[in-house]
Amino acid sequence: MDTAGLDWEVILADNAGNEETASISKSFSSSLPLKFIIEKAPGKNNALNSALEHASGDLLIFTDDDVIPDSQWVKALVDATDRWTTADLFGGRILPKFPDGMAAPPIDDPVFLRLAYVIADWDLPEGKHPAGKIWGPNMMVRRRVFDRGLRFNPNIGPTGTSYVMGSETEFLLRASDAGHTAVYVPSAIVYHQIRPVQMTHSWIYGRAFRVGRGLAYNNKSKPVLKIKKWMLREFTNLFARYIYSYAVGTESERLMNGIKFHKMRGHIYQCYKGRG
Repeated sequence: MDTAGLDWEVILADNAGNEETASISKSFSSSLPLKFIIEKAPGKNNALNSALEHASGDLLIFTDDDVIPDSQWVKALVDATDRWTTADLFGGRILPKFPDGMAAPPIDDPVFLRLAYVIADWDLPEGKHPAGKIWGPNMMVRRRVFDRGLRFNPNIGPTGTSYVMGSETEFLLRASDAGHTAVYVPSAIVYHQIRPVQMTHSWIYGRAFRVGRGLAYNNKSKPVLKIKKWMLREFTNLFARYIYSYAVGTESERLMNGIKFHKMRGHIYQCYKGRG
């Protein structure tokens, strides 16, 4: 990755206190400007908030551990700040890297396909766009946003296997509501590695459940989450279609009915849990 001319550092937040992680981090300490920290409170957002306290730059870039950056990724984001001096939120394209020899599952729902595999490849020019066009694995925020006191919500985001998805989106929407402008930078590219297990129906259904939780949690038109009768009727109908498609449907029909059912299951579950 090209970082020539940049004063930069990498902050690696270990959210498990794993000795192997510490050993791997140490092996890169001579070749990278690396800070290694441990955050014992479980949850990705706790780790991010802890890392913020150790960051020294004016521009903070966030990504995930299953991402491969393009060689010009960092420079593309940093250079954009010179063109958009009043903007504070930046993000670029996230392209899928499916396992060799494996095509995308037959998911006949482009919106869910994007959410499931974190694909952000909007057909948009560089410029100011809604903050929801910026996704977590390819995100940069000016320090002044955090200086105002904004932090990641520790009640959502990855913690174990059942959690509310969309934690970075929730943060970005709060930042946007506070007056911070978002800019989409299509030349800033990262590749999201898809593992073989993430191509299975069981993993996809788990993802649908978490997506359903996230959609309910981040629905600002519903200040109070409640289970409504129509949700239970829809849940019953979707369950019947899900079971029926496994008896007589095609693979695509089985998969799509399963996705719809588990999304609704996650939505109802989050309405039961609320936003506490």
